[in-house]
Amino acid sequence: MKIHLFVLLTSLFLLVTNVSADIVVTFSDGSTSGTEFFANTGETVTMFVTVEETLPNTEMTDNFLIGFGLKADYAAVSGTSATVVNSSVDAAFDTPTDVSFTDSQLNLAGIDFDFASNGLPQGPTILLGKFDLLLSSPGTTLFEFGDYDSALDDFVTSSAQKLDGIIFANSRTFDFTITAVPEPSAISLLTLFGMAALARRKKSA
Repeated sequence: MKIHLFVLLTSLFLLVTNVSADIVVTFSDGSTSGTEFFANTGETVTMFVTVEETLPNTEMTDNFLIGFGLKADYAAVSGTSATVVNSSVDAAFDTPTDVSFTDSQLNLAGIDFDFASNGLPQGPTILLGKFDLLLSSPGTTLFEFGDYDSALDDFVTSSAQKLDGIIFANSRTFDFTITAVPEPSAISLLTLFGMAALARRKKSA
């Protein structure tokens, strides 16, 4: 009986120690979360950026996040690149410190000074901000989110816990792609044009 109990306790200990504890940056288009997104060409898509912790990490649940910072580089991996046209920090961070963007880079950073007015950014999942993407032409764009300032700790909790070392360990980045696909009507037109061209070739032959 003692042996069985020892084996059970050992198994439970190994199970707990093997839990994948982490704090990661995640992405959503409002309907799905993940690392691959698709939308019709010509659409403007709003992307939401969150930070999530996995047990046994509880830094953001036990306390609240008083600041954060992210820097993203983006470019087309095929076709035409999407373009950032707007960005904002979630209202829980009442002082946006950087929401600038260009045609190849995006910054999101904010601080929560007035803890009472906008609600506390606290819990296992915290919304950091969002940005709008214009998908003007077909193509796939890769976004790589990394540390906003490697010389400073941007992710800090109310108990002064510094989370950058966990989130950006080993210079880790958090990536996603978004692909603009032609609308079905456009595909149908291209198919008709292709069939017409093929028919003309057969007649001329």
